[in-house]
Amino acid sequence: MRCVGLVRRRREGWSWEGVAPRAYASGAERHTLISAAEGARDVELRYFRIPAGGASALESHAHEHAILILHGRAEALLGGEAHEVGPGDAVFVASGETHRLRALGDEPLGFLCTALVARARPPATPGSPSP
Repeated sequence: MRCVGLVRRRREGWSWEGVAPRAYASGAERHTLISAAEGARDVELRYFRIPAGGASALESHAHEHAILILHGRAEALLGGEAHEVGPGDAVFVASGETHRLRALGDEPLGFLCTALVARARPPATPGSPSP
């Protein structure tokens, strides 16, 4: 199968044409912008929205993540070290590293996150998104 390029147009706010968000019990949302469904063989691109005071799942897995904070502020827990991050900051999560993003302040947190299309999916905490 030959992969053909794709443009996802952003709509008003933080949503995209042709993308239905997946809602979590915690109030977080995942928008999968690019995936195997669009012909991607190696990487997915996802947008996550975490409500003020919310957090992603605390997890560790074999695949890496590259994260770009778009809006809001967060505490990025990487291993045992916490880092405050905000719009424009890039975060790298190494293979096997325990990690979590927690929204700080009164605004929701929004970020882009890459992941491998073919990855082992760890069991997540119910209701919490996995970046």
